[in-house]
Amino acid sequence: MQQVVNFENPGGIMKNYYEEIGRRIKKAREDRGLTQEQLGEKLGFTKTAINLYEKGKRRISIDDLKRISVILGKPLSFFLGENISSMEAIRTLIQKPLADFLPIKQVPLFETIRAAFNERDIAGYINIDRELEADFAFIIKDDSMRGAGIIPGDIAICKKAGAAESGQLAVVQLNNDELGIRYVLSEDGRWKLKAANPRYEDIYLRPGENRVYGLVVLIQKKPPALAEGAYTSQNDDWLQVREVAVKYGISPEKAKRLLESFGKLMENEQGNITGDSNDK
Repeated sequence: MQQVVNFENPGGIMKNYYEEIGRRIKKAREDRGLTQEQLGEKLGFTKTAINLYEKGKRRISIDDLKRISVILGKPLSFFLGENISSMEAIRTLIQKPLADFLPIKQVPLFETIRAAFNERDIAGYINIDRELEADFAFIIKDDSMRGAGIIPGDIAICKKAGAAESGQLAVVQLNNDELGIRYVLSEDGRWKLKAANPRYEDIYLRPGENRVYGLVVLIQKKPPALAEGAYTSQNDDWLQVREVAVKYGISPEKAKRLLESFGKLMENEQGNITGDSNDK
């Protein structure tokens, strides 16, 4: 049986647990009359870090929780809660992977992306900002969005979604099982999927038809390729020009004016030569 990627949160209960710890940190901080920034200064954290802890979006280590309990004058049990034994909570916190504390998270990177999100299509995993609302990424294979500056080799970082608003860049099912990205547009009551390349025809949707599987939240650009031989030779030539300009104290602005004047002179001479030839 083929495995399918599960994008649901298997640790939902644990997530709620950290949200509860965060609420208790906030209450203790407010009881103490401290702002998030003031608490952060005492701990050596930023205001943003305290905010993430209080919202349960960043899991806190047991050591940091102990420090907070001392600063805010509350016992550790106040933050861990009465319904969970302290030893169980501490064991859970200690056994957390280091990745939970990093400002990045990993999402699967698909080489080819299909409607079923099959594991066999995963090429690896890509690191993204932990706060970025995204579930998967895939490599752009065609030039259908070239007009929008998206080219083959770029990576589309996306979140799962079952609908899109008009004008949004979405992950959609094309005329086969594979997914791609298109603008979702509504015109005169009709919905269509539009590429950013006139070589690709618009795909009109039937009434009630939905092909949206996600929304594009970020495009990671492919580094530009080096033009073979051109960069080195041009760089060498212009380096020599710059050295000559520096030798004679010619500023970049003056060098530009001189080159433009020389170019016009060459054009005039070329025109005169052509005219003489025609007279003959």
